[in-house]
Amino acid sequence: MEAWTPMKSGKRCVAMTLVLGQVVLSLAGCVSVDTIGTRPAEGPGGGVAVRVFADDAARKAGRVGPTGVLGELERREGQRWVPVFRSLDPAWTVAGLASGTYRLRFPARLDDAGNIVRMDERIERVKVTEGMIVETQVILEHVDRALVVAGVVVAVLAAVLVSDYLDDHGLPDVPLPPPEVVETAFYITMDVVAAATWSGVGDELAPTVTSHFPAAGALVAARRPRIIFALSEPLRPDEVEGQAVTVLAEQGGLIDGEASYDEENWWVVWTPRQDLPAGDTIRATLAAEALEDRAGNELPEAVSFGFRTAE
Repeated sequence: MEAWTPMKSGKRCVAMTLVLGQVVLSLAGCVSVDTIGTRPAEGPGGGVAVRVFADDAARKAGRVGPTGVLGELERREGQRWVPVFRSLDPAWTVAGLASGTYRLRFPARLDDAGNIVRMDERIERVKVTEGMIVETQVILEHVDRALVVAGVVVAVLAAVLVSDYLDDHGLPDVPLPPPEVVETAFYITMDVVAAATWSGVGDELAPTVTSHFPAAGALVAARRPRIIFALSEPLRPDEVEGQAVTVLAEQGGLIDGEASYDEENWWVVWTPRQDLPAGDTIRATLAAEALEDRAGNELPEAVSFGFRTAE
């Protein structure tokens, strides 16, 4: 049998490189949701704390993010699951919860323009008990350990083959990939007393903005992004006015658009009718009197945040 050499197997080298690429792709994108411990609650009831990480490296570094990942906390009520809290931020805590069985879902994320993109969903059930906060973590691109072992073997083999092939043919080394760019996260940790049902009877708790998109201070490349305010409870759809959100550019002035209510996600969504001015500072404001929850409670005060548009 003829001896195998890199010189005689250039096509095989290229094939192995392609295989390596497929392995790398297969290792990424596996969302994991896990309970990692508990800590004492500071008030009555129990709670759930969530931290979202882009990948395993971000988790090890304690770097939460990105924003725009839809997190949902639901409570088991008989044979159904009732939503009690939603957020788009990578770090949040819900306290004051009654003891019981809950579950965390992360079904979707927002792209740069604020459009919903479905994810490979994972669900984690948690048991909430009086006086304790359940701590959980979400890793958006989690690598399974078994796949790591297989991937490392293929990676080492392919790296050797590619190196030999380049040397034999006098080609330059393969450049290293650019350093990972991590989005600056908007950190917010909230303690919200959330009811497990939304009948509106005896509800005296005003709705709260749990998060928003884009993040405060973000640099937005999309020319016509949707602006989203996520609420702590469902609203009366007919009470959300079309002018509930005002969007003002520092240099370009008032921007034309219309607000609507996404009942499924508890979002007030502002959609622009024109491109946002490039290289400008944008401020979005949700008016307090422009919405009510199902019990008639209004937002206590206006909520405003700013971001910048790319040149």
